[in-house]
Amino acid sequence: MRKIIKGRWAIFVIWLIATIVLTVIQPDINAILRQKGQQGANSESPSSIADNILKKIDTAKGTNDLIVFYDKDKISEDEMNKIGDALKAISYSSQELGIKDMIDPFSMPDAKSSLVSKDGTTLLVSYKLEKKSREVDEIKKELDSKLSKVPVEYYLSGEDFINNDYLKASQGGVEKSAALTVIFILVVLIIVFRSVVTPLISLVAVAFSYLCSMGIAAQLIDKAGFPITSLTQMLLVLILFGIGTDYNILLFNRFREELSHGHSIEDAIVNAYKTAGKTIAYSILTVFIAFLALVFAESPIYKSGVVVVIGVSILLLQILTLTPFIMKVLGQKLFWPSKNVGGHKENKFWGKTSFFATKHPILPVIVILLIIGPMVYLHEEKLNFDTIGELGNKYPSSKGINLVADHFGKGQAMPATVVIENSKALDNNESLAVVDNITERLKSIKGVKQVSSVTQPLGTQIDDFYVDSQMGSVTDGISKTQNGVDQISNGLKLAQEKLGSADFSKVNQMVDGTAKLQDGMAALTNGLKQIQAGIDDGANNSQTISNGMASIETNLSKMSSGVAVLADNYGKMQAGYKEMGTHYQDAAQALLGVKSALSQMQLMVAALGNSYADSESDANYQALKQIINQLSSSLSPITPEGIKALNENYNAVTSGFGTANKNLATMGSGLSQMADGLKKLESGLGQASSGIGTIVKNMNNVSDGLGQMKSGQEQLVAGLNGFSTFGQKLSDVNDGLKQISDGLGQTNGFLTQFKTNKTFFIPKEALTDKNFKKSLEAFMSNDRKITKMTIVLKADPYSKEALSTINKINSTVSDGLKGTNLSKANSGVSGPSSTTNDMNNILSRDLNKTTAIVIIGVLLVLFFVIRSFWIPVFITGSLVGAYYTAMFMINYIFIDLLGYEGISSFVPFFSFIIIVALGVDYSIFLMMRFKEYPQLSPKEAIVLASRQTGGVIISAVIILGGTFATLMPSGILLLFELAIAVITGLVVLCFILLPVFLPAMIALPDVLRNLFSRKKADDVSLEDKVI
Repeated sequence: MRKIIKGRWAIFVIWLIATIVLTVIQPDINAILRQKGQQGANSESPSSIADNILKKIDTAKGTNDLIVFYDKDKISEDEMNKIGDALKAISYSSQELGIKDMIDPFSMPDAKSSLVSKDGTTLLVSYKLEKKSREVDEIKKELDSKLSKVPVEYYLSGEDFINNDYLKASQGGVEKSAALTVIFILVVLIIVFRSVVTPLISLVAVAFSYLCSMGIAAQLIDKAGFPITSLTQMLLVLILFGIGTDYNILLFNRFREELSHGHSIEDAIVNAYKTAGKTIAYSILTVFIAFLALVFAESPIYKSGVVVVIGVSILLLQILTLTPFIMKVLGQKLFWPSKNVGGHKENKFWGKTSFFATKHPILPVIVILLIIGPMVYLHEEKLNFDTIGELGNKYPSSKGINLVADHFGKGQAMPATVVIENSKALDNNESLAVVDNITERLKSIKGVKQVSSVTQPLGTQIDDFYVDSQMGSVTDGISKTQNGVDQISNGLKLAQEKLGSADFSKVNQMVDGTAKLQDGMAALTNGLKQIQAGIDDGANNSQTISNGMASIETNLSKMSSGVAVLADNYGKMQAGYKEMGTHYQDAAQALLGVKSALSQMQLMVAALGNSYADSESDANYQALKQIINQLSSSLSPITPEGIKALNENYNAVTSGFGTANKNLATMGSGLSQMADGLKKLESGLGQASSGIGTIVKNMNNVSDGLGQMKSGQEQLVAGLNGFSTFGQKLSDVNDGLKQISDGLGQTNGFLTQFKTNKTFFIPKEALTDKNFKKSLEAFMSNDRKITKMTIVLKADPYSKEALSTINKINSTVSDGLKGTNLSKANSGVSGPSSTTNDMNNILSRDLNKTTAIVIIGVLLVLFFVIRSFWIPVFITGSLVGAYYTAMFMINYIFIDLLGYEGISSFVPFFSFIIIVALGVDYSIFLMMRFKEYPQLSPKEAIVLASRQTGGVIISAVIILGGTFATLMPSGILLLFELAIAVITGLVVLCFILLPVFLPAMIALPDVLRNLFSRKKADDVSLEDKVI
């Protein structure tokens, strides 16, 4: 210490230069905080995972923000038009403003119902804002200029604007608190020291520590990514000015006390540091350990409290180097204008309470334990993460979001988002079925109001994507097909009957008869030629010729009659054949249609098996599959090629009938001409030769016709032979159709049970549908490997009910992925509720973990300082009791009296750290003085130490409590609650636990020992009397 005093001016210059340099080059941590924001949860939490996955879906950079328009009397049509004009102006300047993906009711009329409240008073516009290194206030001015002509109230809200207002409120609170802290400390120190110099010097010394600490911390935040929150600067101000002032009071009081004993200034400094300096060093060590424990916290916000470690380290360095310089330079002037150089007066309150506690320790211990014990046992943490609620309605961003909450519901304004990321594309039936199943399970959760996903973009099921609806269409189609098959069967029966009734056996006989007729015609022609020759020779044989002519005429008449009968039969056969042709062609086309329908049914049944989990073990399903395969197999011979060949045979027969009819007409004409020739022959043999010539000529024509007719009849026989085979097949086909009809009936019966089955199945054609593509684009990434679901909660997103719902959502999504093709997919839930839930879980773990670390660290320091076991345990118990008393008080005030759902999330943690870290300081103050009286009994030493340090500790508590009280006017609920918690804890320590409970616990072992010794002595005395 003497070396430090000797080099005091060099030390002062170093401090001065370091402070100036660090302050000048210090980055603006508020700007860093506004740019980076403050992290809420760690990178492994479900909400952080979800946020990172969402960034892959959403290629547009920026954060989600809102413009809220409001007119309490309902937005009129004229106002609506002017709002639309303003939004158009923003849209035209969107690139300049950094605005993307704006959704409003003017450019997207379909979204109007969800963007305009039912009462017509509120209109909501959402968009993404890319700040492009601009301050939010600058962006706000740009938007205000575009919205200046809007005739209704409007509020810029959303993530950027809420955070900006919260940071401004926090910064304003810190600045106001710092100013009030300085004023308060000045007033208290003036009262305590009766001096104007001491308070100023104390504040200047602490200011050196604060500026250097903040400069170093700012560099770490800017260059090394050191965690930062809106609480960082506030914590440093409160802790450094609070405990720094306390340490200065302790040190200056000891210095004044040493001066009062007649020591020189240098000796007084050395002696002060030997006693009070050691106490301060131990106290700072406990604060150091308490805040260093935050390194092990998961929450970045808690980790940001490690900045206090930097602060107290610089503070210790300042106390050990700069404060001695001040003492040496100013000496007794440090306390000007006070003439009293005596030490701090004894405190009567602490003296009397500690004396009572040591004299009657059992009573105060029991009373205090009965009061604090239930507070500890019944303690329940109810945390509130509602940043907007902390802002109230004082800021435009909070007003805007509160309007949205009132007119649309907070759940609508701040939905949760489930994201699933897979290594393979999800745009297939199997993956979409998993997504839809999870969607349905999420909808069944009690606290969920609506779920929108790629399979349910509007929050409701699309009937065409489910087996029950599809099976309804299929069963209706099968019924119609079955009716069609029955009609085909009836038609085939009729065709078969027509084929059966047609006597084609006579056709061969006609062919033979025609051949004989042709031979007879040849012979007749030769005979006539001979007659003609004979007539030409003379009329000797005229009677014979006349008789022959009569015979020929008779034969011609019979031939003509036979040809007429043949023509008539041919006509009937042709008509029946045409009718049969109509039926078989209809049946053939219908059978091809049935075959095609069966192929489609095979595909549907296969798809049904894929979506029906127990299909392989379902006997009915397997039977259905077998029946359809058998039906398809039975129709496999019926092909378009076979029908074509059958048509060729039919056409050949039809052509044969035409040729035969034409030839029969030719024959009839020829026979008529022959009859005319014979009549001429009979009229005169003179003309006989001429008539016979005519007959012979016509008979040649008839003979040629008979040849052609025979050829046509042979074609007809060939065609009818093919049809004879087809006729035989028709019976087999008809039996097959009966099996098809029966199989379709069984199929319909089986599929009917699926009319109530909500199994998801999306047809392949639906995947390429333009409407469904819109859903894919809205809910999936471009590579289709990521999908999201938007969830609207029923409760306030920050409420306890919402957090419980988020836990159920997380477990539901996880369970829904297990055992599916997406079992290895990553998933998470994003949104305010999810982040809040993760923060709640993290903060609870952090509180439990750091509590244990801090308590162990404090115990170790106390063991080292006091060199005792039980007293450190008693002190630690007192600190824990003070913390739980503080928590009970703020729960009672803010939850029970004021009706808040919980206390601000950071209050329990930082309250514990501050109460324990600072409370142990006062304990060390007390116990270090306690150790100065080793010649006294523990009871006497603690009473004397209490009298000597009580005033200092009360002054320190007043200063520290007042420092935290300056947070109350900040207007931020978090700071208000933290102030009440810390003040309550310190007051309980200062006026109950340290002056009453601790002395009582120190005296209790001796009292109990004496009590039992006296009882034992009384028992021995009674025994002697009895004997």
